[in-house]
Amino acid sequence: MNIHPNIETICKELCSFISTHILAEGIALDKHTPLSSVGIDSFSLIEIVLFIERQYGIVLADDSLIPENLKSVETIANCTIQQLKA
Repeated sequence: MNIHPNIETICKELCSFISTHILAEGIALDKHTPLSSVGIDSFSLIEIVLFIERQYGIVLADDSLIPENLKSVETIANCTIQQLKA
């Protein structure tokens, strides 16, 4: 991808993916929602990471896949932006 998306674009795409493919219908999610509070488990986090890697053509570095970076859509988007800049 030549033009890197901004944080808001990544947040919207992640929220859409998570709401459509992972969460049960009717569960509200925004970029600040703690993922653990809506039932996102480690298997779901792997799906999210794989989505990001496919969507943006990157590989998230192992050392960036730490709990602080995987707390919410916004923290994952920030991690993604950092990897896109690398």
